[in-house]
Amino acid sequence: MHTEAPLRVLKITGAGRSGSTILDIVLGNHPDIESVGEVGNIMRNGWISRESLREIDRKRHRVPLCTCGKRLDVLYVDTAEACPFWSDVRREWVERTDRDSIERYPELQDTFNRQRRWPRLLRERRSPSALFRSYARLTHEFYESIHAVSSKPIIVDSSKAPVDTFVTGIMSGINVYAIHLVRDGRGVIASRRKILEKDLQAGIMWDHESNPMWRTVARWIGLNLLSEWVCMQLGSKRTMRLRYEDFVADPRGALERVGSLLEVDFTHVADAAASGEPMKAGHNVGGNRTKKSPIITLRPDNEEWRTNLSPTEKRLSWMSMGWLMRRYGYHR
Repeated sequence: MHTEAPLRVLKITGAGRSGSTILDIVLGNHPDIESVGEVGNIMRNGWISRESLREIDRKRHRVPLCTCGKRLDVLYVDTAEACPFWSDVRREWVERTDRDSIERYPELQDTFNRQRRWPRLLRERRSPSALFRSYARLTHEFYESIHAVSSKPIIVDSSKAPVDTFVTGIMSGINVYAIHLVRDGRGVIASRRKILEKDLQAGIMWDHESNPMWRTVARWIGLNLLSEWVCMQLGSKRTMRLRYEDFVADPRGALERVGSLLEVDFTHVADAAASGEPMKAGHNVGGNRTKKSPIITLRPDNEEWRTNLSPTEKRLSWMSMGWLMRRYGYHR
């Protein structure tokens, strides 16, 4: 069973800590849009048997909590504890496919949605293999299931990874749109450091040696360049670039641009966001701590990096990222 028109999926792509959660939730306040967050992670949240998950690196498992406060590991909790929306989506997906195929889905994700898979993906775009067609069919039916349960014509997925956007974009039956969301690289460094410090204070230990500034810089450059390339492949009529700082400073202007991309009127949502009204989260998966709160309020970026980074760190970050930040309209 398929919808008459191709599915419309908006992917938010770019580097982490760039505000994708906030944008995702705000867009989800439109009555025609279902905001689902980093939905690619849900397959590791108790949607398949634990026996099948044994083949997946435990570091890639995710905390099974929806923004509605209910559990996502719907196979292993009582009905009262399980998220009703995602329980219905999974049930719909099983009916459209079969349980055995769903059990293999995380393995298929690892096969195609890894950065090192680019050579294979370029071949799959020209001549899809039987394995890729199987993955594409399951993914299509998954989004169809979300559409069937929500009755909303547009799905927003903030998984962020450019490779995920590219893979979905070469699948038949899905009209993929993309927002390349950019944030000042220095703000990303400061944001990541802030989160790590909060985790340490909460007793969650991280290896800071494995998360040096240079790694954040390299990821910021690499993921933004890949996002640019993926958007080029999708074409200018289905993509746009949006700076996080512009979005929170002028939500009306930013949402007008998003509305032009999707042919959707965001006037009501834009007015609410601009006036400081709380934006309610729906049934979002994964993401950062913001998704553990049912509401958010837009605030202009306060550029914490100016005080949180040392003069040396600011100088080194500009030396390494400045050439790309200039392209995005940032200044030293």
